[in-house]
Amino acid sequence: MRLRHVILVTTALAGLAGSAHAQTQVDPPASTQDEGAPSRDNDIVVRGIRKSLQDAIETKREANSIVDVISAEDVGKLADNNVAESLSRLPGVTVDHQFGEGEQLSIAGVEPALNRLTIDGHSVASADWGGNPSDRSSRTFNYSLLSPAIISQAIVYKTPEARLQEGAIGASVDIVTRRPLDLKPNTLSLTVGGEYNDRAKRGSFRGNALYSWHNDDDTFGILGAINYDKEQLSRAGTAVYWYRTGAALLESYPKDANGNIVYNGPNGTVASGATINGSLPNKATIDAFSQARYASFLAHEFFKQERQRIGGSLAIQAKPTDNLTITGTALIIRGNYDNLSNSEYTYGYEGSRMTAATYIPASGASPGIVNSATFSGIPAGQTGATGQLDTLFRRTRIKNDTVSMLIDWRPRGWEITGNVGATRASGGKNPEYLLDFRTQQGFTAGANGRNTYVNWTSPASDATKWLSNYSALGGENVKDSGQNFFARQIGGIPLQVGFTVDKETFGEVNFKHDVDLGPLKTILFGARYADHANSNTESSNAIYTNQNFTLANLPFVVRADDLYDGLSTGGNGTPYATLDKDGIISTLQKYGNFNVDRGFSPSSYWLVKERIAAGYVQANFESGKFRGNIGGRYVHTQDVSNFFTQSNNLFAPTRVSTDDNRFLPAANLIFQAGDSVVIRGSAAKVIARPRYSDLAGSLSLDDTTRSGSGGNPNLKPYAATNFGLSTEWYFAPASYISGEIFYRDISNYIGNQTIDGVTITNTVTGRTLTYSISRPVNGGKATVTGFSLTGNANLLWGFGIQANYTFTDADTGLPTGLPYLSRNVVTIVPYYEKGPFQARLSYNRRSKYFYRFGRQQSQDYTDAYRQLDASISYAITDNVQLSAAAQNLLDETYYQYSSTPDAPTSVYKNGRVFSLMATARF
Repeated sequence: MRLRHVILVTTALAGLAGSAHAQTQVDPPASTQDEGAPSRDNDIVVRGIRKSLQDAIETKREANSIVDVISAEDVGKLADNNVAESLSRLPGVTVDHQFGEGEQLSIAGVEPALNRLTIDGHSVASADWGGNPSDRSSRTFNYSLLSPAIISQAIVYKTPEARLQEGAIGASVDIVTRRPLDLKPNTLSLTVGGEYNDRAKRGSFRGNALYSWHNDDDTFGILGAINYDKEQLSRAGTAVYWYRTGAALLESYPKDANGNIVYNGPNGTVASGATINGSLPNKATIDAFSQARYASFLAHEFFKQERQRIGGSLAIQAKPTDNLTITGTALIIRGNYDNLSNSEYTYGYEGSRMTAATYIPASGASPGIVNSATFSGIPAGQTGATGQLDTLFRRTRIKNDTVSMLIDWRPRGWEITGNVGATRASGGKNPEYLLDFRTQQGFTAGANGRNTYVNWTSPASDATKWLSNYSALGGENVKDSGQNFFARQIGGIPLQVGFTVDKETFGEVNFKHDVDLGPLKTILFGARYADHANSNTESSNAIYTNQNFTLANLPFVVRADDLYDGLSTGGNGTPYATLDKDGIISTLQKYGNFNVDRGFSPSSYWLVKERIAAGYVQANFESGKFRGNIGGRYVHTQDVSNFFTQSNNLFAPTRVSTDDNRFLPAANLIFQAGDSVVIRGSAAKVIARPRYSDLAGSLSLDDTTRSGSGGNPNLKPYAATNFGLSTEWYFAPASYISGEIFYRDISNYIGNQTIDGVTITNTVTGRTLTYSISRPVNGGKATVTGFSLTGNANLLWGFGIQANYTFTDADTGLPTGLPYLSRNVVTIVPYYEKGPFQARLSYNRRSKYFYRFGRQQSQDYTDAYRQLDASISYAITDNVQLSAAAQNLLDETYYQYSSTPDAPTSVYKNGRVFSLMATARF
């Protein structure tokens, strides 16, 4: 981490307490009533930024474990239009900005798949649009789907209590929604406005409305909310799909009978072949060049998406008696995530066509990088290709429906709560239109860090150079799905690609009883049952042609050259000719002579049926300055994994049932060290269940070689022992400083390995044999250690500041660490609020993080990323407010690389987003 970031946040934290004490007048603590409730005549009502901070701090201070909290500023007003962005300002919480807005959370150095989201304490189903295709089967949730209008608070439980649902190693996030009996009758909030993306050069409308009513007796109420959100995204960038070493590009050099390069030229060089760094190379040069990496498939990408989200929520509350409240809720979300993508890329892998290259020798951890290589084109009249243009349109829909009923009954000395409901989500591509072209041009291309270069013989905007696959590669005899013909595949229209259905029915009952047994004050016990199912289906389709055509025969477009401004890419590879949605569909219809529908794809299918039964006992205690809780949760999980086994091109359905039983103790101890100082300690055992595709991925077996690959239905949950320690100093109203230390000792970590001697019954052949299997397995171990420093203070003259710094380190036995773990994260949020005006800046920086193993087991990283956002608002009247916001003001580049920073895999810009909103509240 750069030194100035450490100094910046340290200075901000150090100045919080002194600045707050220097105030001549401080605002009083927030009223305990909801902001919509009537206040007493003598109350000073605090609203806006300070109101939200006071509510969040009060919840944190009174919590029985280590938590962090965000609170809405008012009815229908969260600090951001995206819940994940607001949560990312909390210590230890980070988001990934691959597609601009935050969608999933990493917490305490733990990847999104190992954290958990609940809404009002109950589960919510999860399905995504396909933006994270490598992890669509995990148990994460896309936070961008939630409307801020219905949110009262979001609580991040960094340490568990026995009463809380299991399923998270990093943290659990509970979204607390609004209730009609908590608001004054006829509460109305209406927000309308729009936003503009400067890279998409398009604007869109967004808005939400909330209405809440209850009768005069406070015994019946109804709250309804609706939101509509449209967002424009145009992401342009460069990408590398495959790295080869220079050793794979030596075919142009003369060789002896044994295949060794012959150095019989002047001064020990080769006599002919490609030049390296301007001259024919000698052995030392070729040896060094052979180690260097080359971006063989170097691409210019374009991704365009118009995201539309419509959501509705309903809450009905009835209070038939003073001690009984029944709440029914419904949440409906519909998302349209249709997207278009184009990719123009080189084929830099045929060494026989390479005529010249330059490279930078090995240095440090880098084996060297080939920053330029020139390849000749395909001679006229011959078949072949030197590059490709992919055009894709995906129709993508997301549905999420949740209904629940909560019962809160408080007979004398008891508190009995119940929760029953169902949740269902679906998402995926249906259909996906795929169409690609080839080119036969020569080119020069290379990459070195964030600098890339592609230069074709003719500009990429020349549509005549992009040929149909039949024109470039010729035809072939095809036998597919009962059809026989002579043609070449140009694409396909598969249905339900990565189509996921996730659903659960759940029920829970909790008992709480006050006792007077010395330090023991409260006994809690309860049980929960959930019946869950997650499935994935895909279909396969191929479209062939026997016609010659080029992109110039079609309604092509040329992508604007300024899309790639600021991305350090040179040459005539941009702008390039391509197709939009209508062109892709019409071309497949016009030139697709043969449509082969292969139907259901058994290799992509899974269905996991999961039943969870859990029970817990917890005791809350208090003695003098000490309080806390201790308890345990017993969890039974039954998984029935359904998938297909493939062998000799045949498939057979396979079902495997497993059971897992766990006892998860948890303890939290809190010491009130003074009127304003709280010290907390926590220890607990936790679990996170495996990804569904890891449990039920299709199994491929070869009885001849005794080898195979696939999922592993016998996986156990991730398991960890978590420890936490925090100290909090609440030195002034709405102000505090805290320090937290956390430790995660993770066992049963799941990773892919090849295991010998695995006994499996091949359901295709009926034989039980031992195989060498490549599959996900338990057994990995990891520890996560970190600390965070957090502060918030009201300063002088309406100014205030929030700041935090988190350091996290992981020991996995591998140099990569854990996925999505940034060692250093800094957040600084200065704000101003006085009278009708408020303004806020938010700066966040996270250091690089490992995110996956790429081709040939390369270690792929996302580089450090900064985000600067700003917002201002002005209250025209007590009921009407105008606000403006800007996101990603730095127009940050999203940079990913393979193993070393000089080998890029993705270089993107998502653009700045500006919004203007008007809000009325009554």
